This record gives sequence, C-alpha cells and structure tokens, in this order.
Amino acid sequence: MKKLFIIALAAVAAISCANKPGYTVTVNLEDDSFKSVIFTNNAKENPIADTVAVENKKAVFKGEIATFDVFSILGVKEGEDPKPLKRNIFIENANYTITIPADLENDNNKVKVETNSPIQNQYDSLNTALEEIYKEVDMNQLQKDYMEGDETVKAQIMEKVQELGKKSEEVMNNFLGANPTSAIALFNAANEIRYLSADSARKIVDKFAEAPEYAENRFYKAMTETLAKMEVVAVGKTAPDFTLNDPDGNPVTFSEFYKKNKVTMVDFWASWCGPCRRFNPILTKIYAKYSKKGFGILGVSLDKEKENWLKAIKDDKLVWKHVSDLQYWDCAAAKLFNISYIPQSYFVDAEGKILLAAPGEEEIEKFLEEYLK
Repeated sequence: MKKLFIIALAAVAAISCANKPGYTVTVNLEDDSFKSVIFTNNAKENPIADTVAVENKKAVFKGEIATFDVFSILGVKEGEDPKPLKRNIFIENANYTITIPADLENDNNKVKVETNSPIQNQYDSLNTALEEIYKEVDMNQLQKDYMEGDETVKAQIMEKVQELGKKSEEVMNNFLGANPTSAIALFNAANEIRYLSADSARKIVDKFAEAPEYAENRFYKAMTETLAKMEVVAVGKTAPDFTLNDPDGNPVTFSEFYKKNKVTMVDFWASWCGPCRRFNPILTKIYAKYSKKGFGILGVSLDKEKENWLKAIKDDKLVWKHVSDLQYWDCAAAKLFNISYIPQSYFVDAEGKILLAAPGEEEIEKFLEEYLK
C-alpha cells in the first residue's frame, strides 16, 4: 500500500510539472553561420539575458514569467559582434516559433512569429496596420531625395512624411482608445511618459495602477519612478539648486543667477545635439527680443569635451551665461531636473518657482510674451 501511495504521489508531481506555466521560444535560423543566439529583455536593472548554442539551425529558450516582458533576439557569428535579429517580442507564458530569414538585413518585418500569445498577436496586428500605411513608400529613397533635393522638393517630402505620420498616429490612437490598459499600451506609455507634463503622466500612471496584473511589471515600475522625478520639477515647485563652472572655471549657482531676472530659462543642450544646434538660432532671436524685459538664460551643456562646447557657443553666437561639468549624461544638474532628452528647458521666476516645465519650441515665445508684457 505504501509503495502504491508513493507511486501515486510521483504521478501527481509529474502531472504538476507537465502543467507548470512557462514560455518556450524556438528560434529557427535560415542562415547556418550563426553559432549562438542571445535572448534578452535589455533591462537596465535585473536584466535577463540567456545565450544558447545553435544546433541544427535552431535555438530554444525556456522559462517562466510572472508578468509580461519585452525581449529581443540577437545572433552571434564567429568573430563578430551580436547582430539584432528581432526586437519587441512580447513574452508571456506561451509558445513562440520565430523564423529568422537568411536575407534579414535588419528588416524585422521579414521575421515570422507564430505564437499562441494574445499580447504578441495583438502587437503583430497593430504593426501590420502601421506597415500598410508605408508599404508603397521607400523611406530610404525618400530620405536620399530629401538630402539631395532643393527647397521645393524638401517641402514636398516633408508634407508627405507628415501625412504618413498623421495616418500612423490615427491608427495608434484608435488602438490605444480601444485597448487603454493593454500590455502594448503600457509599453508605449513607459516609453512616451518622459515627454509629457507631470499632470498628464500622473493620469496615465493612475490608469495602470487600477490594473493589478501590472503591479510588479518593470514598465509600470519604471513609469512610477519617472513620474516621481517629474513631480520634483513640476510647475509650481521650487527648482532644484545647483552650482557648475562657467567656461573660465568660475562657479555659478543657479539660485543666485535667477534672482537677477524676472524669468530665467535653464537650457539643457550640447554641441553634439543636432536638434539643439538647430534651435539655437531661434533661441538667439528670442533672447534678443526679451532680454531687456527681464529674461535670462543659463545654458547647461551636456558636453564631454570643453573645446567642442566653447566652439559651439562661439559658432552659434550664444551670448548668455553658460555652465557645464563636462560629464555628458551624468551632468549633475541634468540629473536633478530628470533630463532624458535634449534640448529641454525649464523657466523659473526670480524666487525659483517653476513657471513652465519642458515646453515645446512653439510654447516658449508665447509664454514670454504673456509673462513679460
């Protein structure tokens, strides 16, 4: 009897293991020169990265996941750096068969994904709808034509690109409207939240907070952390203070600087930043127009090389005050203001209260015209 009981327990255990939830990702490679495949979620904290040797042009990954994650597949050839094969695979406890064609050339649209994952299938359907918009347009050729064309051609191409962008935005907005708390909506929000105001970001985080399945999801956690940093520099808060050196090595304290102006713009930029350099002529005109009315600018550079920083100031004729610690993205002031892209700016009054946070280009002069009238 005891022996039968043990056998019964073993059978139950076997059934439990067989029914254990998990994912299986089978990667089929038509190019037989790949030696191994990397499966990674590219996370900065607690990253998951698994490497499997290719056997018979196949690599298989297995695991279990508590909440969805987004992975990438990279292939490794002898003596070469890993090559991206497929990005944005939404992994949940499901089965995936991913076929990588030999003529991939970094075109993820050629990769075939077969799965019983509802999230991945939803993502693929959305991508198909977006691809449909661009299927008759050769974007590489369009870019070449733009670079080689005259002003008329460039204007026509920009009009076409904007038209395609509006159609894509409409498709995406329709999807998000119909699936406001989907995994794809969360992934999208986590990537876009840094471009929003603190109030708008708070509404999005609160929406996903009502979905308990995301409580431990890394994208939801990243959004809450970003929001906390954004709220430190939200409109109405006192701006963080900092001291950095000017080009001559003299320390400049932000709180001492903004006391001298009715309104001060702290402008985060860098010599290597194309959008920053394109915006500088516009900002120069704005400064010339409003500086006599009490408008000041403190430029904070995210440069690494002092020579490049000073050359950009001279070349762009930036006549306002400049500071930097030449620490690139590790700039102390940039961290205080949660700067994740540039150009980005904040406007404060003479007491340091934030009046305008991360405005768009078109908002700046409108704000100054109203505030300094």
